[in-house]
Amino acid sequence: MRKLATAVFSFSAAILISRYFQLYDIQLILCAACAVFSLFGLLFRGNRRLRIFIILLSLSAGFLWSFVYTVVFIEPHFDFDDEIKTAVVTDFPVARHPRGYHVDVKLQRSGLSAIGARLYYYNEKELKPGEFIRFSASIRRTDTSDDGSRLDTLSSRGLFLSAYVSGDIEVTKASGDIRYLPKIIANAVSTKIKEIFSPDVSHFLQALLMGKRDDLYQDAALTASLSASGIIHIVSISGMHISFLMGFLSVVIRNRKLFAIYAIPILILFMAMTGFTPAVTRAGIMQIFITFAPGFKRDNDSITSLSAALFVLLASNPYACASVGLQLSFSATLGIIIFTSRINNNLTDAVRKSRTYKKKLPKALINYTFASLSTTIGALVFTLPLTAIHFGYISLIAPVTNLLTIGIVSLIFPIGLLTALLGFISPFLAGILAVPVELAAGYIIFVAHILSLVPYSLVYSSSSHIMLWLAYVYILFITLPFFKPRMRQYIYPVCISLILLLSVIFVSHFIPVTSDNNRITVLDVGQGLSVVVTSGENVMVVDCGSSGGIKAGEITHEYLLNHGFTSIDLLVITHFHTDHVNGIEFLLSRINVSALVIPDPDGSYLAEDIINLARRRGSDIIYVTKTLSASLGEQTVILYPPLGFGDENELGLTVLTSGDITALITGDMNSATEKSLLQMYELPKLDLLVVGHHGSRNSTSQELLDALQPDIAIIPVGRNSFGHPHRDTLNRLTAIGAKIYRTDEAGHITITGK
Repeated sequence: MRKLATAVFSFSAAILISRYFQLYDIQLILCAACAVFSLFGLLFRGNRRLRIFIILLSLSAGFLWSFVYTVVFIEPHFDFDDEIKTAVVTDFPVARHPRGYHVDVKLQRSGLSAIGARLYYYNEKELKPGEFIRFSASIRRTDTSDDGSRLDTLSSRGLFLSAYVSGDIEVTKASGDIRYLPKIIANAVSTKIKEIFSPDVSHFLQALLMGKRDDLYQDAALTASLSASGIIHIVSISGMHISFLMGFLSVVIRNRKLFAIYAIPILILFMAMTGFTPAVTRAGIMQIFITFAPGFKRDNDSITSLSAALFVLLASNPYACASVGLQLSFSATLGIIIFTSRINNNLTDAVRKSRTYKKKLPKALINYTFASLSTTIGALVFTLPLTAIHFGYISLIAPVTNLLTIGIVSLIFPIGLLTALLGFISPFLAGILAVPVELAAGYIIFVAHILSLVPYSLVYSSSSHIMLWLAYVYILFITLPFFKPRMRQYIYPVCISLILLLSVIFVSHFIPVTSDNNRITVLDVGQGLSVVVTSGENVMVVDCGSSGGIKAGEITHEYLLNHGFTSIDLLVITHFHTDHVNGIEFLLSRINVSALVIPDPDGSYLAEDIINLARRRGSDIIYVTKTLSASLGEQTVILYPPLGFGDENELGLTVLTSGDITALITGDMNSATEKSLLQMYELPKLDLLVVGHHGSRNSTSQELLDALQPDIAIIPVGRNSFGHPHRDTLNRLTAIGAKIYRTDEAGHITITGK
């Protein structure tokens, strides 16, 4: 059976290499090369020969299947230039923040099989799974973007095209196909969860129970807490949720034959309701194999079941291998299978021999604690490096958070689903059952929030100190078993690892603060703005936002943490546009902010959430209605009130720093408001100008440049469809002799004091 696992892992490795390195043109060459090199196996005998054949021929099959799948089933659809498209809707629409909608469909063309696509549109339209629609749209691939970056989230789910609608969508008919019934049920259950539970926990429970995370992600504070505390995975439906569901059903259905008859259909229905995501599909297939293994008089071999599940998934869609959810789910399951039992047994044996056990410490408490701890450690063995690679951070507090919450999650999941289903039958009984579920969910949210506030609960993998420490820990614990130490002898390396971690955090926190006393850094957050001004231990952040899905809050927090800053003295918002503020809530949730400085919010829906969160976090809120001055270490910060009118870009603050570095930040101010700024205030010659409105043609006027003569101009810009920075703006900056830097070309740009 382990030979099957070797074959599947090799097959998967070939597909993964093909997808990540985009080896579309040389897949057949690699296929042939692996097949030829397998002949060297004839030089060996016995198991070694068989192992060589299995690995190389499986690699060859993986490269071949990846090539065939792309060429035969996918590429014919990329030439999609029909004027009018037809499709069948496969899910309910989702509102995109701050505007627009998207919905998943199956695009149809004569002579070709339907292909999955995501449809983007702006006019609100009630669509339901199973409806046939007609529309005009431009089509793009989802496995690659125009700049070559990977977009495997959609293609791993079988959505290979993106369609951007122009005009209206016409519903032609409804199919009534039973295949879409699970999605209709899922939407009804999700709606019922909103009705039964309070708004404080309903978003969390929708994600936990049904995998619907769109509303949860609007709560930046809660999302930040879950990420930093290391339990964001509980709101991504995966193998853990499948095990909770099957565990609950096994308690209800004791008979093994009846369990297979009733539990498997329920499992398949749940998989369909959550959209057959790669992680859920892997876990579901594995659970089905495990359930039916005794019926075929086979041992329950978890490695074989895991391998078989992965093979079925990749055979149906090789692009699924690039799903981060699948990689994490597979890695966590593999770690649990290999390590959890051993860790649990060693811990239990060590306690049994200790005096604590002889004093009759509750066995149930010991068993629960060790089972939770060993499961958490087993799952982290392989997922920790993947988390660092894919998300750029590591939660150091995760083992503690999981230990305190995983048992509660295992109860909330089945009971919460039962409560939602009961709501269709008896709202009164559902309301009663909802009380303990809501209390338990509130407990998890509370624990996540408290532990996320622990200093350095989350560290970023961009820190070389942290990555060196992580590499040392892995090398240490990989090599230790070769010396066959006793369980208690592991205490020493664990203590050494913790001491080294504390030392790394100490170095990260204190060493950078002593260098470069005054500095201004314009962070690379794509098409957005985030500026960090530091003077000694004092910090000001001006704006924190981006468009295009880039997480400006995490980028800014990472920069601050890696440079030893755990608090912000002034957090200034120039104006309330998403590309300047959609990372503010994350910052407020993750780091202490002494004062939030803002213009008049004037009813902005973005401002309301930010202000409420700042109040809850204890930040002072300063409304700038006249010129204000503040000290920031050796620097002086002057804040000018809004001078324009009409568009929100003209109702923003202007920030001037003077002292060691004289710099001006105008947000998205246009040339007319720049003229008013020059007329109202006497501004000094600048060392640095943070170019307004990302280099727009209508900002950074000649009058402003002639008056301020900046030595350096930094343009905060990313991939955009507006033509930023405009050629005219670049020409004006060049004409006055300013040194021009762009964040899309240079990344983070730092100017230090003299």
